[in-house]
This record gives sequence, structure tokens and C-alpha cells, in this order.
Amino acid sequence: MLTDPPPLNDFRADNSEAAPQLDFRAAWALLHKYKWVILGCTATVLTAVFFWTVNQTKVYEASSTLEHDPAPPQPLGAKVEDVAQPASDFWMSREYYETQNRIIASRQVAQRVVRKLELHRDADFLEIPKSEAQSFKGTTVDKAATVLQDRVSVDPVRDTRIVTIKVQDHNPKRAAVLANAIGEAYIDKRLEDRLGSTANALQWLSKQLDDVRGQLDTSELALHRFKKDSNVLSVSMEDRQNIVANEIQRFTESLTAARTKRIELAARLDKLKQANRDDPMSVHASVIDDNEGIVRLRDSFQKKAAERATLAVDYGASHPRMRALTAEMDQLRSDLRRLIDGLIQSAQADLREAESIEGGLRRELGSAQNDGLELNLREIEYQRLNRERENKAKLYGLLLERTTETNLTRLLRVTNVRRVDAALVPLNPVKPRFHLNMLIGLLGGLFTGIGAAFMLSRSDRTLKNVEQVESHGLPVLGIIPNLEGDEPSSRGRKRKDPEQPAINPEQESILRDLTVHLRPQSQVAECCRTIRTNLTFMGADRSLNVLLVTSAGPREGKTTTAISLAIAIAQSGKRVLIVDTDMRRPRLHKVFSASTAVGMTSYLVGNRPLNECVQETQVPGLSVLPCGPIPPNPSELLHTLRFSQFIEDASEAFDVVIFDSPPLGAVTDAAVIAPQVSGTIMVVRARQTTRDAMAACVRQLRDIRGNIVGAVLNEVNLADHSYGYKGSYYYYYQSHSESEAPSRDSERSSRV
Repeated sequence: MLTDPPPLNDFRADNSEAAPQLDFRAAWALLHKYKWVILGCTATVLTAVFFWTVNQTKVYEASSTLEHDPAPPQPLGAKVEDVAQPASDFWMSREYYETQNRIIASRQVAQRVVRKLELHRDADFLEIPKSEAQSFKGTTVDKAATVLQDRVSVDPVRDTRIVTIKVQDHNPKRAAVLANAIGEAYIDKRLEDRLGSTANALQWLSKQLDDVRGQLDTSELALHRFKKDSNVLSVSMEDRQNIVANEIQRFTESLTAARTKRIELAARLDKLKQANRDDPMSVHASVIDDNEGIVRLRDSFQKKAAERATLAVDYGASHPRMRALTAEMDQLRSDLRRLIDGLIQSAQADLREAESIEGGLRRELGSAQNDGLELNLREIEYQRLNRERENKAKLYGLLLERTTETNLTRLLRVTNVRRVDAALVPLNPVKPRFHLNMLIGLLGGLFTGIGAAFMLSRSDRTLKNVEQVESHGLPVLGIIPNLEGDEPSSRGRKRKDPEQPAINPEQESILRDLTVHLRPQSQVAECCRTIRTNLTFMGADRSLNVLLVTSAGPREGKTTTAISLAIAIAQSGKRVLIVDTDMRRPRLHKVFSASTAVGMTSYLVGNRPLNECVQETQVPGLSVLPCGPIPPNPSELLHTLRFSQFIEDASEAFDVVIFDSPPLGAVTDAAVIAPQVSGTIMVVRARQTTRDAMAACVRQLRDIRGNIVGAVLNEVNLADHSYGYKGSYYYYYQSHSESEAPSRDSERSSRV
């Protein structure tokens, strides 16, 4: 038995590295397939855009530039500030400039221009049709201003204080006039707003000045009355405060001295009161010891006492001299006591005097302090009235100065906006943009065409590649290329050879069916051998010796596929019988030039045995059982026990039996045969068999418990990148051709 190379995974290239390339190829194939649709859409859109652009009214754009000057001329000097001075902070300046740009394009500025140029009566500016222009009497200023606003754009120049005013109009001269008029109208508005703000400020300042003048007069009169009532006209408040402060200080010092003296006298009196009056000689105090009279009496008393002590030694106490000395000593003691009592009385008198002086000083100090507090209250009131007068005077001076400056500013006609460049008459239109429109039309046409191609591809329900067939749950046994693309004459421009006889369409069809036999090195033959190999591996655990080849619809290549597969299996050394069960439109007898006198119908009706019905073909190992006479009831013949007996007899006589049946979607013959054979092969024609038809046939075969071996994708155009098999097939074709050559040599040897 011939050993074939292993299958190449049904020619699928589903590895992750090749996936992006396959997607690109599929997209390119889609674009190539619908290239005329894309080109047609592109041409249509481009033509429409061209005529639309040509028929558009030409629009011209004129531009003038203005400058926002943050430092306008100051004839009155830098110290005189304008009441309408713009903001100087950076962010506030940005907001200020943005606001001014919006004002330039505002309706109020547009209305000024409309009134000045009488645009509300200009039919050409308002684009009134010529048929209505004669009877046009004008419109409102607001409507004309709205039209003008739509044609104006204000663009600030980045990182500058310059702004560009652009006006579009179909009349180039009017566009320049409008651009200049808008700039002038804005400058006039700014000047009027500034003068209006100055006039309003001057009016307000004048009113405030009158009010403050009255308040200042009232404050001055109130201060004068206070001075008069407080007697501060001759002596100032500050001097009076100094006098009172000096008095308080002087009284405080005197009171302190009097208090000190009183304390000293009280201490002296306490010492005198503590003296021992019974023994004046024992009393010692600075006040007593410093008194001359007491000192003399003490000296006399001491002398008498000494004399008495001397006499006491010689005389007794009753001696006259002793009694005389005692009497003198008693008299001296009495005199000392009397002097000490006088000192005590004198000290008490001095203490009372000191206390009286201290009380008087304390009263005078309290009176001076009360006068100081009262003076403080008057000073507070004085300071309040004086401060109010000074504030009113200062405010009055400020208002008077500002009023004078504002009055001078009102006479100046300067503003912080000036024109940089006036608008010139434009020479070239800005609309329509021919090149841009054509580019957009080209791109739009391309996208429209691609979208149409995508929608057409999405609406195409036909099966095109292996992945789509496998999505129905069927393994793909292999693919069969387009037979026309495999012909040598189809790879270049076909040229007629006058010496060769002409081939009719029927003969050409027969040659195509026998391609595997006539050209074994062709792509079709290699693909059929791959299908044969896949069937061999699929039948490893179950014999697939009886096969049914069918399709969903007619003209999908099932007969060609059955013949090609039968020839490929026969080339491997097996005995193969191909049976024509298409009893309505049989074709196998034409391909193999077999007789139609006997055939499948002859066997089924019991007229002939199997060996008499089978005919040999020009392919070694391949026999054919033609349909025979066409019966009126093909389906009933296939339901008979004779057909089951035929399958058993054919299986015993041949290694492989292949039934070529009619389409499953057209008649029920294939559905009758499918449960009785080993396996069914579905033939799918690329770009013809629909997904719905395929799904219906698969569902029908599974409902009747038919064994679907797999599917064969027929009529595949390998040059079409949308299949994604060109590179894979090339690799397979090279390797398989090299490995198949020794196998075919061994096959020939085994047959010999």
C-alpha cells in the first residue's frame, strides 16, 4: 500500500505569528475583490465634490490688525490716573483682552457698522436673489448685524497684544471696507465708553465733593464749640494736660514727705510712751538723751545720788543731811518726769499736725487726679472731633484733586486701542478651497467605497475559506484548487493554435475531471492525494471503504471531486469503484466513455449481476458503475433491500466504493444513501455554497445519523490572498512533490 506524507493540517496557517499577515492579506483581498466598487464610489464622490466646489460662490477674506496698548498717552503725566484704566495683572489682562476681542465681534459693534455703511439696505451684502433685489426695501439693523457677525472672526496673535479682524465677503472690496469699518467702530466705541465712564465718574465726584465739603464745615464748627465750652481757646489742651500732670506730681511728692514725717513722729511717740516714768534715769531714747534740760537734771540727780551714797557710809538714813539729799533727789526725779511728759505731749501735737497735713495733701491729690481724668475725657472728645475734621479735610482734598484731574481727562480723546494695519483688498478667494475639498472628496469616496465593500462582504453568505467551513463543526479534509487556474494555458494569455483541433466544452469538461490522471504533478493532483491521506488517517480506527460524495446544491463540483478522489485512491494501489447514483442527471459515463446500456439501475431492478454492470476505465485500478437507464423513481430504488445488498457486494469486490450522489439540498437521494455508507464527504464550492445551505445539509445528515467524515473545499483560487493558503500551499507542494516521487516509483514497482 502506498504510504503518503502526513497531512499539512488542512493547509491552515493558524499560528499566532502568521495571524496578522493573514488579516492583512484578507483585507487586501477584500479591497482587490471590490476594487471597482471602491473606484466607482471614489469617482462618484470626487465628481460630485468637484461640481459642488466649482458651483460655490467665491468668498474673499480681508483682515486688519489692532493693538491693545496697556500704556496709552498720558498728557497730564503719569501721576494722573484714568478712571477707565485697564487691568495690569497678567491673568486679569488676559481676561480683559479676551473680553475686548469678544466686544469687537459683538452685535453692538456690528450695528454701528451697519448704520454707518447702510448695510441693512444693501441687497448684495444680504445676498438677496437678483429677482427680488429690485423690490427689496431693506431689513432691520439687527438682522443685518447678525449677517455681518457671521462673516467676522477675531483672532488674537499668540504672545502679543495684537488682534486680527477678518471679514469674509463675496465682494473683495467690501470685505476690506468692512474689516476697516469694524476696527474704527470698535475704537469709537472704546472712546465713547471711556468718555462716558469719565463723565459718570466726574458727576459722582462732584456730588461727593459737595457732600464732603458740608461734612467738613460741620466738623470744624463742632470742634470750635468744644474749645469754647472747654475754655481751651487761651491755653491749648496739651498745655493744660502738662499743668495738671505737674500738680499731680507735686502733690504726690509732698504727700510722700508728709507721710514719711508722720511715720517718724508716730515712732517717736511710741518710744516716749514706752519709757519708765517711775524711774526716769533708766529711760534712754534719742529724743530724751538729746534734751539739755533732762541731761542737766540727770547729771544733778546722779551727783546727789553719789553724794548720798557717800554719806550713807557715815550717817544713817535719818540724818538731816541724808534726808535733805533724799528730798532733793525726789525733787529732781519729779522734774525729770514732768519734762518727759512734756515731750510726750509735744510729740502727740506734732503727730496730729503731721496727720492733718497728710490728709490735706491727700485731698488735694485726689482733686488733681479728678481734674486729670476730666481733662482726659475732654481730650478724647477733642481728639475725636479733631480727627473727624482732619479726615474730612483730607477726603475733601483728595476728591477736589481727583475731580480736577477727571475734568481734565474728560477733555482728552485718547484710548488704549490703536490700528496697526488697515485691511487691503484681497486678490484670491479663501472659499471654496478647491484642493482641500478635492482631497476630502477623495478620502470620503475611498472610505465610502471601502465601507460599501465591507457591507457587501458582510452580506455575502457564501463560504470562502477553511475556517468558515470548520465553523459548522466539520473537519476539512483538504482543498481542491480552481481547475482553470491549474491549466497551463490559463497561466498566461491564451493563444489559439490554428494547427490544433478545436475542443468543445464537453470535451474540455471531461479533461478537467481527469486532471488527476492526466497530470499527476499538478496542484489538483497533489491536493487530492492530501485528501486521500487525511481519509487514511481518519479511517485508522474505523473502516471508510464506502464513501458518499454529495453537496448542498448543484454545480458545486461534487462529481469532479468524486472522480478526482477515486483516481487518487486508485493511484495508491487500491481497487476503487465509483458509482453514479445521480439517476436524474448522470455524468460519469461521459467522463469514462462507459456504456449506459447497463448500470446501477440494471443491478437494482435485478436484471444484471454486479460484475456485468461494472466497467473498467482508463485509470488503472479504477472501475465505474454508470447510472444505466434513467428510472422514473430514483429514490424508491435506493430504499430497496437490493441497494443494501449492492453495498455489501461492492465492498467485498473492491477496496473502496465511492458514490456520486445528487445534491442533498435538491433531492433526498443522498439522505437515503448516507445512513447506509461508512462516511459522507461534503463538497463545498468556494464563493458559491452558502452558510445556510451548508448548515441545513449538515443538520439533515446528522438527523438521519449519517457519518459525516468531513468536507472538501472545492474551486479554491490559490492566487486569491483572502484564502490565506498561498504560502502554505507552496511549502506543501514543494515538500510533498519531493516525498511523493519515490512513493510513486515504489508504486509502479509493486504493480509490476
